[in-house]
Amino acid sequence: MRRAFLIPFAALLAAGLTACGSTMPGTVEPAEIDIRTLDTGSYPTEPLNAHDDDYQPDFITMPHIAAMRLSDYVVPAYEIDPKLKYGQLPFEITRGSLPSELGIEPDLKPIAARHKLLFGFRTTGFDQKTSIIPSGWPAKTRQNTTTISTMVMQFPDVERATAAASEFHDADFAANRDNQRVPLPKYPAARAQWRPDAPFLRSALAHGPYVVALLVSSNGPDLPALTALAEKTYDVQLPVLDQLKPLTEEETYQLPWDPDHLLSRALNPSKFERPAIGTQALYNLRGIVQYADDLSVAKQRFSAMNADRFAVSDGTIVARTPDAAAAKKIVAERLTPAPVAQDAAAPPNVPDSACVEHRQEAFNFEMKRFTCVVAYRQYAGFVTGNQLLDVHQRAAAQYAIFANSR
Repeated sequence: MRRAFLIPFAALLAAGLTACGSTMPGTVEPAEIDIRTLDTGSYPTEPLNAHDDDYQPDFITMPHIAAMRLSDYVVPAYEIDPKLKYGQLPFEITRGSLPSELGIEPDLKPIAARHKLLFGFRTTGFDQKTSIIPSGWPAKTRQNTTTISTMVMQFPDVERATAAASEFHDADFAANRDNQRVPLPKYPAARAQWRPDAPFLRSALAHGPYVVALLVSSNGPDLPALTALAEKTYDVQLPVLDQLKPLTEEETYQLPWDPDHLLSRALNPSKFERPAIGTQALYNLRGIVQYADDLSVAKQRFSAMNADRFAVSDGTIVARTPDAAAAKKIVAERLTPAPVAQDAAAPPNVPDSACVEHRQEAFNFEMKRFTCVVAYRQYAGFVTGNQLLDVHQRAAAQYAIFANSR
């Protein structure tokens, strides 16, 4: 997964502190507005499936859908320790693309292929903004920080997962001659290692058909602290993972895609259809929060939306709430995911809409200047833009797509 593909989505999820904005509340009318009168610019006003059959993912893309499903059950660092609230863009794990937090990729790819890794997902969190340097045994750009990277991978069966966990560890241990094996007393089946002069511990544990691998770091080379952090992560992660039914290899390639037409309701100017984490995706609450810069604020704000499902499409987010009142509440309270500086004018003639302008420090290549939110029945849609006219046209188009959807 390439970071550049995720920038529009990650920018929209940058954590906000307080919300403010202007609204144009809906009024009781005999019928809905004539959406043909809205200024939608050159943006589409109908969903992609308005005149064609629903998009059907091909064989190659089905593991992406399985990884999205898994992401809702991979626990971010913030849920393990609220101090670890800063996130890093998540990573989809495949046989051909393994995260550096797992070890040296060329050494591990043959293991993943031999044991038929189906799909996986990695999430990383910090207590301060830092980066993990993957060269050799890992290092950090900022010392005196605590970090947790959790990687969950599913294999076809228990036997393959058990073998993969052992071989991942052994290959990594062989590549790091200065390392020492570390027992985790609460999880004797886990394989773990550390380097006595470095603040990192790496572990792999088979859990049913899953491998749960960790890379944790503490403020310094403190083995008791690292051991406790790894065990606490397993304590939280494993019960959550037990809530997810494992997939057989056949089931992986038969997962339904957007059965409720949530993605088709999102403004999608580039007409992306292929499932991809971060760009054309479906999530529950835990899954979407993991793309935020500040997970503590993102979880609070997305939880307040009272939505059970989120769609991400070409930089647009659509939230599905229980009813129209809940969707209108999102607009009324301006529960936009991004930092807010002040009110912005709502899009002309678009019912149940609001716009906000973001804080000056957020204006960089990853953050758009404005966000508008529109509500329609039980749906709320978020669109962004650097020019107010552009984001107004996007909001009007999003409303029209809502009205024209199945």
